Amino acid sequence: MGFHKVNPNDEIKKAISNNSELETYISEADAQYELIRMLVDFRKGIGLTQNEVSKKSGLTQQMISRIEKLDNSPTLDNFIKYVMALGLKIKVDKINDERLLSV
Repeated sequence: MGFHKVNPNDEIKKAISNNSELETYISEADAQYELIRMLVDFRKGIGLTQNEVSKKSGLTQQMISRIEKLDNSPTLDNFIKYVMALGLKIKVDKINDERLLSV
């Protein structure tokens, strides 16, 4: 029996589509990544340093750094302080029977 060519991307997509929990987890992780990336890009775009956000939010610079990393989940209270220090607000909209968060 010989080898057959396998497309890893197709295999991953097939595995995800066969496991709804994995699909949900990946969707949530993607959303978190995009939100944090967007906020960090925004912060840098308006010329704020982590230290400046720290002073505006009342959070330590280390807490700001952790919020901006993907391997940590800030408390809602700290996340709201961070967002408000950037001069933003959180808005929840209902789209296609799903609640989506925008900042």
